[in-house]
Amino acid sequence: MRGRAKIAVAIAAVAVATTAEQAHASTTCTWAGTPPAPTGTFWISPGITHIPSTGPLQFRAVGQLGGSAGCHGKVTFSGQQDAGATCSYSTFRGRVYGLRGVRRFLGHGSLDVPSQLFDRKGRFVGVENANIMTQSTFQHATDCTTPQGFTGGWPGMFSSVITLFGSGG
Repeated sequence: MRGRAKIAVAIAAVAVATTAEQAHASTTCTWAGTPPAPTGTFWISPGITHIPSTGPLQFRAVGQLGGSAGCHGKVTFSGQQDAGATCSYSTFRGRVYGLRGVRRFLGHGSLDVPSQLFDRKGRFVGVENANIMTQSTFQHATDCTTPQGFTGGWPGMFSSVITLFGSGG
C-alpha cells in the first residue's frame, strides 16, 4: 500500500511540474520582417503631426508572421491612436486579426512602440514591440511638420517581435 501511495505522489508531482512548465512556455514570432529587413506597412488617418490631435486617428498595421512554430500568416492591428496623439507620442488600441489567441492590443510609445496583447476574455497573453524607425519611415520624418501629417502606407515601415505567453490552462 505504501508503495502505491509513493507512486501516486510521484506521478502527481510529475504532472504538476509538467503542467507548470507548459503554463510558462512562450512563443516568439517576428512580425513584418526583422530590423535589418522590415516589411510591414502601417497607415494613420488623418495624418499625425507634432500638434496633438483633437480626436482619435484611425490606425492599421499589416505584416507577415515568421519565426517559431505557429508563427505564420498575415497579422493586422486595426484600431485608433487616441485623441492627443502626436508624432512623438501616442496611445493606441484596437483589434488584432490573424494572431491565434490574441484579440486586442493596447500600447503607448513613439519610436519604440510596445503593445500589450489580450485574449477575447481580456487576459494579458503577450507583448509586441515594434521598431518603426526604419530607413523607409526615416525618409518621411518631416511629414510630421506638414498640415496633412505623417500618413504612412508604403512597405518597409516597421518590423516587430511578438512574444505570446503559455496558455496556463
